[in-house]
Amino acid sequence: MKWFTNLTVKFKDKFSNSGTTDEGLKNLEKGKRLYNSNQIHDALVYLDHAINLGYDTDAYEIRGHCLQKLDYHYKAIEDFDKAIEMNPLEFSYYYSRAVSKKAILDFTGQIEDLHNAIYYFNRNKNVENNFLKVFETDLLSAKTYIEGFKQNITDLHHTPYLEIKTLIRDSLHLIKKVKLKNIKVNFQHNANVKN
Repeated sequence: MKWFTNLTVKFKDKFSNSGTTDEGLKNLEKGKRLYNSNQIHDALVYLDHAINLGYDTDAYEIRGHCLQKLDYHYKAIEDFDKAIEMNPLEFSYYYSRAVSKKAILDFTGQIEDLHNAIYYFNRNKNVENNFLKVFETDLLSAKTYIEGFKQNITDLHHTPYLEIKTLIRDSLHLIKKVKLKNIKVNFQHNANVKN
């Protein structure tokens, strides 16, 4: 999961002349360094300070990943909710939230978030295609797990089995569309380069 975070964490330029802003940026950077060096508890302290000083979107994402590592998935979901609220077009926030929803056995939420991650991934032109394989693997894993609990899934999640299965099917279909679009774009790009 750390590789995913490192690929998708994007720091906004939030420079200002105020001391509070500089302090917030320093806390955010320190929290990120501590997270990357696997000092999760220390990272949380700095990320909390960064959030209190206004560096919230990026700090919420990193703090959410810290909370996931500590298996505080409900709190991680809250942080990813806040990050999504501030930037609803960032696909990585949906994916990260899906990871925690899977951990708490919220399969409908997981699949909906994976679907949103795929949708916004498709809209983002500056990301690597290897994310599609990650999304697809997670969807197939959820499908296998749900198939094993077909009888109990409605009782556990108050969501009909067919609704969950339809969400998975639609998400896998969306991945195929994105892959085909990427192949077409690459083909056109290669044709233009040759001309």
